[in-house]
Amino acid sequence: MMHDTYGLPVTTSSLAALDAYRRGVAATLGWRANALDCFREATTHDPALAIAHAGAAACLFLEERFGEARAASDAARATARDGTDREQSYVNAIALWTDGRVPEAEAAMRAHLKTHPRDLAIVQRLYFVLFWQGKFPAMLEATTALLPHHPGTSSMMGMHAFALEEAGQCVAAVRLAEQALATDAEDAWSVHALAHALYEAGEFDAGVAALPRAIEPCQGLNWFRNHLFWHLTLMHLSRGEYERVSRLSREFFEREPSSIPGDLHDAISLLWRLELAGRPVGERWQPFAEIARDRIPRPGLLFHAAHLTIALVGAADVTSADRQLARLRERGAKDSTGLTGDVLVPLCEGLRAFGDGDYAIAIERIEPLRPRLVELGGSRAQRDVFHDTLLEACFRAGDVDRAERLLAERIARRPDHFWLNRR
Repeated sequence: MMHDTYGLPVTTSSLAALDAYRRGVAATLGWRANALDCFREATTHDPALAIAHAGAAACLFLEERFGEARAASDAARATARDGTDREQSYVNAIALWTDGRVPEAEAAMRAHLKTHPRDLAIVQRLYFVLFWQGKFPAMLEATTALLPHHPGTSSMMGMHAFALEEAGQCVAAVRLAEQALATDAEDAWSVHALAHALYEAGEFDAGVAALPRAIEPCQGLNWFRNHLFWHLTLMHLSRGEYERVSRLSREFFEREPSSIPGDLHDAISLLWRLELAGRPVGERWQPFAEIARDRIPRPGLLFHAAHLTIALVGAADVTSADRQLARLRERGAKDSTGLTGDVLVPLCEGLRAFGDGDYAIAIERIEPLRPRLVELGGSRAQRDVFHDTLLEACFRAGDVDRAERLLAERIARRPDHFWLNRR
C-alpha cells in the first residue's frame, strides 16, 4: 500500500499517479493554478484513483464548471468502491459538496476528520464550507482541534491563523502566520492570514511594508494572487491613499475584468469603496455590470449575489438590478433556510436604495441585518462593504445620532483614514 504526503494510504500501484496526486493536493492547499492538471495527470496514470477524481471534481466545482465537476464526482464514486474506507469517505464528502448538499457534506467532512485528522485536503474543504456559512466559531474550533495533528505544516498554521483573526485574536494570528511563513515562504494562505491580521489590527503601515515582500515568493498562483494584492490595496485605502487605490484597482482587476467569483467581488468591492469615499468611478463600472448581468440567472453564493447588485447599482443599470432582485425574491421563496429572503433580499434592496439616493430606505433595509450579515459568508474585511454602506447612508441622510453611534463603533474597531475624518 502506498501513502500520500500525510501518511494516509492510497490505493494505486502507480508511482506516477501517486506523485501527481500529491502535487495536486499541494497545489490545492497552495492556491496554485496547476491543481486540476495534477489531478488529471494522476487519473491518466491510474484511471481507478478515486481520490484524484475527487480532487479534480473539487477544482472544477470551484471554477463553476459544474457539468464537468459532476462527471468527475461520478468517476470518483465509481472507482472508490475498490478503495479503502478512508478513500470512500473522502470521495463521499467531496461528492456531497459538489452536489450542492452542503449540510450533508459538512457532516460527512466532520465525520471523516474524526477518523482521519491528517487528511488536509478535507480539512481545507470543511474550512471553506464553514467560511461560506459564516460559521467562524466553528471554524476556529475545528482548526484548534486539528492543529496538533499537523505539526510544522504551514498551511494548517495559516488556516488556524486566519480563524484566530476572524475571532478578533489579531496578535496571536500575526504571530502564527509569521511562524507559518518562516516554515514555508510560499504558503499563500499564510500570507493571506497575515494580511487580514495586520489589517484588522489597524497596522496599515506594517501591512504596506510587509505584504509585497510576502507575496513575491508565492509563484504560480491562480486568481488568489489578485486577492492578495486586494488586501494590499485595502491597506492603502485605509491610509487614505485613494489615487493609489484607484491605480491598483485598474492594474489588478480592471485591465482584464474577470468573471471568476473571487476576482469579481474583489473588483466590485474596491470600486464601491471608492464611491463610498466620495471618489466616483463612472464608466469603470460597465465591464463589471456586464458580467453581473450575465450571472443573474446563476444561483451562486449569496455573498456573490450581493456584489452583483452593487455592480448593477454602481453602473446605474436599474432594469438589471430590478431583474436580479425579482430572481432573488423567487429564490427566497424556495430557500428553506430563510437566509435568501430574510437577509440577502433586504440587503440588496438597501443597496439598490442607496444607489437611488434614497438613504432613509437604505438604512431601514440594512440596519436590522447587521447581526446576520455574517451568515452570508465572507471575512470581516469583506463584509465591511455592507456595514460601511449603512454608515455612509446615515451621513448622507443626515441621520446624525445614528451616524455618530455607528461611526464610534467603526473607529473603535479599526481606525481607517476616511472614517477618522468623516464628519
